[in-house]
Amino acid sequence: MLKFALLFSLVACNSIGSLSGLQSVCLLEDPINQCGNFCMTSLAPMLNHIRQHQDAWAANDILIKKTEERLDRIEGLLTALKHLRQKGLEDTWPQDLKAKLHRLESQQGDLLKRLEKFDRKIVPPNFELIGSRFFYIEGETRKNWSAAANSCQQMGAQLAVIRNEEELKALKAKLPRDRIYWLDLNDLETEGEFKSSATGKLATFFKWRAGQPNNSNGSQHCVDILDGLMYDNKCESLSYFICQSDDGSLL
Repeated sequence: MLKFALLFSLVACNSIGSLSGLQSVCLLEDPINQCGNFCMTSLAPMLNHIRQHQDAWAANDILIKKTEERLDRIEGLLTALKHLRQKGLEDTWPQDLKAKLHRLESQQGDLLKRLEKFDRKIVPPNFELIGSRFFYIEGETRKNWSAAANSCQQMGAQLAVIRNEEELKALKAKLPRDRIYWLDLNDLETEGEFKSSATGKLATFFKWRAGQPNNSNGSQHCVDILDGLMYDNKCESLSYFICQSDDGSLL
């Protein structure tokens, strides 16, 4: 990408030189002295873009590598099992081994789909790898639940839905104590049925504080998290918030 940026600047400088009837000296051997502010100004946005995304790309590469390694292991097992199948030994296999073969084949397909989505997914700036996914933790500005969801959407993301205990622990380690953060869950449609506003799917993991959710005064329908525990709260309340970069379908 950096090569393209340099090429773009070179072409731009040459074009300006041609239009003015002057021979360009933008050879990029000494950009500041030869190109002056024009070339460096042309390069700056692209270099800043590269700089902002380097950490996210590197972390994404780690996830891709781990997925590929897991896929390689599954392919090795499948190759060995299929070799036995070709020899006509499948009828002698225990039933649980046949079931494992089918599960491996299914996992292989899922991992291939996951890799395809990694190829298409660009992680927004300022998101960090926490556990196995990318999150953005807003710790400066407090917003109501709807405004927080909108802020995530403007970043090409959504309010976070925590999937399991492991992910909760990873996030909790990143969150300051005594601070409340909005999550994506709500029961605005049906009392007691907490769904993701982004996907419409029912949540499968909760870590409620004792006595929660209680829908106090019949007005608490949005879920937040405080010190690793979930609460239902008034959607109009102002809180910090957590965004996730994926749409919930990568894993």
